[in-house]
Amino acid sequence: MRLMVQVLALMMVLLFGIFLGIDTAEQNMHRMQGSAGAPRAVHITPDEGQVEISVLGHVYETESPVVVDRKEDKEKKEKPKTEEEKPAANSGSWLAQAGNQTGTGIKDATRKIMDRVAGWIAEALQ
Repeated sequence: MRLMVQVLALMMVLLFGIFLGIDTAEQNMHRMQGSAGAPRAVHITPDEGQVEISVLGHVYETESPVVVDRKEDKEKKEKPKTEEEKPAANSGSWLAQAGNQTGTGIKDATRKIMDRVAGWIAEALQ
């Protein structure tokens, strides 16, 4: 029993460290690219009994079990950036541009594959 508790505690600490490291790396990458104000890969926003979760540009809304009243946050909330307001694609090195294009290609391919798999599952359930 004691060994199981120790292993679970160690796993929790390691998992927390991994999430903290990923978040820190993402922030530093945005700072290096000069896009510190750019939208993050995963962004969670509580808003009047609902929670908005933005994952790679897709926004999902869910009911929050805890009601949080943040009127001052809502007033400070700025509108989402449009394509013109984003940093220019040619502002970085060629390596950064190649990485961005590769990431965009992988993201688009993954979305198409997931849409196709979801369609197959939907057809199978009907």
